[in-house]
Amino acid sequence: MARIIRSDEERSFIATMSKKITLWFPSILFLSLFAFSPCARAQPLAKLLTGYSSVSGSQAVLWIAKEAGAFRRHGLEVDLIFISSGSKMTQAVIAGELKVTQVGGTAPMTARLGGADIKIVAVTFDTLPNSIVASAEIRSVRDLKGKRIGVSRFGSNTDFVARYVLMRNGLTPDRDVAILQLGDVPSIFAALKAGSVEAGVLSHPTTATAIKLGLRELLDVAETGVQFPSTSIITTESFLRNQPQMVRRYLMAVLEGIQRYKTDEAFAKKVIGEYARIQDPAVLDETYRRYAPKIPKIPYPTSGSIRQGLENLPDPKARKAQPEEFYDDSILRVLEREGFIDRLYR
Repeated sequence: MARIIRSDEERSFIATMSKKITLWFPSILFLSLFAFSPCARAQPLAKLLTGYSSVSGSQAVLWIAKEAGAFRRHGLEVDLIFISSGSKMTQAVIAGELKVTQVGGTAPMTARLGGADIKIVAVTFDTLPNSIVASAEIRSVRDLKGKRIGVSRFGSNTDFVARYVLMRNGLTPDRDVAILQLGDVPSIFAALKAGSVEAGVLSHPTTATAIKLGLRELLDVAETGVQFPSTSIITTESFLRNQPQMVRRYLMAVLEGIQRYKTDEAFAKKVIGEYARIQDPAVLDETYRRYAPKIPKIPYPTSGSIRQGLENLPDPKARKAQPEEFYDDSILRVLEREGFIDRLYR
């Protein structure tokens, strides 16, 4: 091979470039690995059917995540459906019709007590989002003695709220106050306006609308400080075991939805207005004020919250059950440890 003779200027240039290549090499290698990795190549979005069980600001995290494009950013093509029953939503997960979903109330715990492999992987609203609303002449909860109060369904969040509040005020549910099952929050509101019940368990934005119409809010239950897993993300143990990345991506989108809810008031109110079909600015302002501060940055399930839910189930096995059997927060803990949540709020 012929020997190449270079000038001093050429040798100096080559030496300089060699040093730069040495310094740049790790970055070049990383970028090349990323460019040819499966994650970097265009991948079809994984289709996922998911849902929510109440038209309430406490369940708006999922709406906001969807409308902000968070699910698509994490590789999921999500279709949102509304099923106005936590029990029906949970049964859909057990049947495999829904893989991961948002649900209100204690239905997931009831299902697990019955042998289903349901797991709660996040609790996005860890108190009760409801208010006791009554006709104008009712001035206190104690005034409901001999009256009727409407709930959505027996065993739902609204049913728990009615019984919890009545007992805290010295009234015996079903004896001192009749509890009527009306289907959903809009139906409770309609019954209140029609005078079919003297009180009902509502949530915002419906509560704010009721107050504007002259009905009286007797109690905002969230202000009592009670812990309760009122809005949870659930899946099955088998899906969590076999598709952990799918659950991880879903929760990453939920965390983005929480961040957007808490930091972008205008966008959050716009989305809530669209899903709840309410455009009244005062109602949307009040809904945001009631819920956004109470949404946790990291929606960890807690033993205290799950215990409160268990203690109010009729199944005797619930008293002896350990709260930790009902939830798995491992993915949230990994995401926190990796700094994903911190980066959202920088």
